[in-house]
Amino acid sequence: MIEYSEALRVGIDSILAHKLRALLTALGVVFGVAAVVSMLSIGEGARREAIAQIRLLGTNNIRIRAAQRAGEQAAQIEASPSHGLTYDDGLLIRANVPSVVGASPLKFVDAEVVRGKRRSTGRLIGTDADYDQITNFRASEGRFLTPLDVREAKRVCVIGTEVRHQLFGYGDPINRRIRVEDDWFTVVGVMEPRTVHESKTPILKLRDINEDIYVPITTALSRFTDVDHPDAVEEIAVRVAKEDQVLPTSDLLKRLLARAHYGAPDYDIVIPAELLAQSQRTQRLFNIVMGSIAAISLLVGGIGIMNIMLANVTERTSEIGIRRSVGATEKDILAQFLHETVLVSGVGGVIGIVLGAAMAKGINLFAGWETVVSLSSVAVAFGVSVFVGVVFGIYPARQAARLDPVEALRYE
Repeated sequence: MIEYSEALRVGIDSILAHKLRALLTALGVVFGVAAVVSMLSIGEGARREAIAQIRLLGTNNIRIRAAQRAGEQAAQIEASPSHGLTYDDGLLIRANVPSVVGASPLKFVDAEVVRGKRRSTGRLIGTDADYDQITNFRASEGRFLTPLDVREAKRVCVIGTEVRHQLFGYGDPINRRIRVEDDWFTVVGVMEPRTVHESKTPILKLRDINEDIYVPITTALSRFTDVDHPDAVEEIAVRVAKEDQVLPTSDLLKRLLARAHYGAPDYDIVIPAELLAQSQRTQRLFNIVMGSIAAISLLVGGIGIMNIMLANVTERTSEIGIRRSVGATEKDILAQFLHETVLVSGVGGVIGIVLGAAMAKGINLFAGWETVVSLSSVAVAFGVSVFVGVVFGIYPARQAARLDPVEALRYE
């Protein structure tokens, strides 16, 4: 029986003797594998991006956001006595929902922030002392806001790392003052740095929290509020004690706020964990569609390989007869042609992996989508290419092995 290494050598020699034909034969596999690699890299990048976005808010958190409506809903809000999302809603939630361990209102203020000749692009956020606990986003220098700051509406602030660099460079900002519009605020803390990647397909609208400036909610409401809506806030961050209580708590919040707002649909309840599940369902659908396209390409490539190998068997009928006459068995001939098929598809797989990785990089550079080429995707793609070679190579190999030696020697 022929040695494995000998069968492999014969297969390589046959491919090298017809390089162009082998390359053209493998093109279907190349494009199919490239599609698999790029698809999996996009899917993995989207998955990691979604998880990173959710972690910034917390899987056991709920966000209640003020909503602007149109049409019938806008008319319903206008006719309602509801004042929209307010600071009192946060107090109401704390007092009436036992599973909630914290509810921090958020008031966003577009204000000019300067120190000397330096300006910050950051946004002012009015909140309370629980915000750092709710979001698990803490001060790395100094301290965060305290209940006393909120109760007395003190003019103190905690700044993000980007604001620190913009206003203070590498200097120490603690206990130094910055001007917000016409008021002076004392910096009492600097938040820890957080990495926030800009996403082309975000499941949540996230800002760069390193550019935020936190002040007591009472200070923000008294100094920067709209006179027509003195208690209005843009958002309430709610933290639930346990992750499995998020959905029941959200149902309770809907009923509680529906009564407080007289049924007016002037707010949205956003559950980050639910958005993550929705994103994953969408990603699975995307994978199915892209996988189907890749499968069609691989099927076409496999059929092309089978067609060429059948023609190859016909061309090499005399060679098969000679090999059989000098002692080669049916298994030897089967192994020889199967090796050739797997080699062609394997080489196509390697080229496809390189092309797929290049496509993923191109998508990242030109479309701005996060892509990750993982070892598992490379292994899957290469395994698929070898599988295609085996499946579509068995029939031509069996046809070659079953040729009658005498008839093969007579073949012209």
